[in-house]
Amino acid sequence: MLSSCEAPTTIARRGLDADAEKEKLIMQGMALEAYYSRTEKLNNIAWPILSGSTNFCKNNIKESIGIEIISLNEVKKDFKKAASEKLKLTEIPEILFVINQSPADKSGLRKGDLVKEISSDNYLWTGDDIVKNNQKRNFGYKKLTINVKRGEEDLAFEVNPIKICNHRIFLDQSDSLNAYADGRNIYITQGMLRFIEEDKELQMVIAHELAHNIEGHVQKKSNNYILGSIVDLAASSAGVNTRGMFGTIGAQMYSQDFEREADYVGMYILVNSGIERKGVANFWRRMSVEHPGSISYASSHPSSSERWVNIEAINKEINDKASKSIPLIPERKNNN
Repeated sequence: MLSSCEAPTTIARRGLDADAEKEKLIMQGMALEAYYSRTEKLNNIAWPILSGSTNFCKNNIKESIGIEIISLNEVKKDFKKAASEKLKLTEIPEILFVINQSPADKSGLRKGDLVKEISSDNYLWTGDDIVKNNQKRNFGYKKLTINVKRGEEDLAFEVNPIKICNHRIFLDQSDSLNAYADGRNIYITQGMLRFIEEDKELQMVIAHELAHNIEGHVQKKSNNYILGSIVDLAASSAGVNTRGMFGTIGAQMYSQDFEREADYVGMYILVNSGIERKGVANFWRRMSVEHPGSISYASSHPSSSERWVNIEAINKEINDKASKSIPLIPERKNNN
């Protein structure tokens, strides 16, 4: 049977294996550069939200200076050679990017600076500890000193950390048009990043996902799933196989309402972050072009048409409050 399978009939030209290996390094280097560039853009757009929404983030706040630091040790094994040869990364921590208007930016730190040491009254970091503690935002509130090598110069910079919402922003390399939160972090896909036309649209998406985290929606949905699963277990003990139906129903309970709440709180996050809100609802009109079925129906989310209307209504509420000097905070069911 195998010998009877159809086969190609042309003599296809093939390049040399050595050339393919060289091209692989070039492509890996391009992929890394694109990933880091998009991550930089994403974090610059998110910074005004994370630094301007601390009143919303309750106890999940940490100090940051607004830099991303990387070393060759952080790169995945398959990409290390490309990172070394094409991007010139080494095991010495290096500033991957500096966020605009952050404390690091204002102090004079630059992309490409090699970080030799970060110190404060409470700590001294070198080597990989610099990368790990920067990722965890372990700076504390005291002034710190960053010693770097820039070209042939050894320089020292004093930086004052500021409080920001402790939710990291990550780029998901999926091409799907999506964004999501896991309770701690926020993920934006490359597909979403390409779809966005204005920064304020992406900031609306980030604020929406931040609201999911702040309002504890991931945990609430998990708890609802557990409650439904208890019914499944009870039915199973009685000899009835529900196939996890009640757990699924529990997980979907209030799903659309959680989305409405995230849109609502997200718009308040935007205004408190000083971000322009006019026209952001049109994001949903363009989304409806990509997904026409969402115009009138969506299972776990409100329809695109409803979301456009809701965003406009929320904006009107915020504008009315602003005109009357009423505090710009979301209305709660337990408010007097």
